[in-house]
Amino acid sequence: MQYFTSNHRWMELSIPDLAQDAIFRQSATTSAKWIECEFTIIGGQFDKRKVWHNIFLDGDKKNANGISVSKEIGLKAIRGMVDSAKGLTPNDVSPEANTLRQISSLEAINGMEFCIKIAVEKGTNGYDDKNKMLAPVTANQEGYIGGGNAPAPVQPTVQAQPQVQQPQNGVTPSWANK
Repeated sequence: MQYFTSNHRWMELSIPDLAQDAIFRQSATTSAKWIECEFTIIGGQFDKRKVWHNIFLDGDKKNANGISVSKEIGLKAIRGMVDSAKGLTPNDVSPEANTLRQISSLEAINGMEFCIKIAVEKGTNGYDDKNKMLAPVTANQEGYIGGGNAPAPVQPTVQAQPQVQQPQNGVTPSWANK
């Protein structure tokens, strides 16, 4: 798990109907609408590497309530990103937490720093493997790195020479004679 910044209970996420935003791509043959996201790793071994993910907010498959399954999944991912960025846990539905979750549009996520779990998607049809987001990591999950606490970029390390303990009062401790 790494810490990321982005370039672009789920029902508590308070935002307008996102699928109407002009930033969404629209399928020519289905009702699918999605936004193409690019994330940049901050700090650590993979500093400045890119991760891509499409967030869908509309699609043909509907749940029992007539809501797009893609929308449920997409809103859950967005809420996870906001929760991660704000240090919230998904089960915190307090008025304060819900206020922190309110964003005016997806542009509000642009530049937000949050933690996500990534995987490598195997390339097909001659394309290389690529990094992809599996899921946001929130404050209650193992591996969570909170806002502003990105790992420092990895620097070459110099092995420190072991320090020899000097005898106190001119007497060598018994363990040092072995």
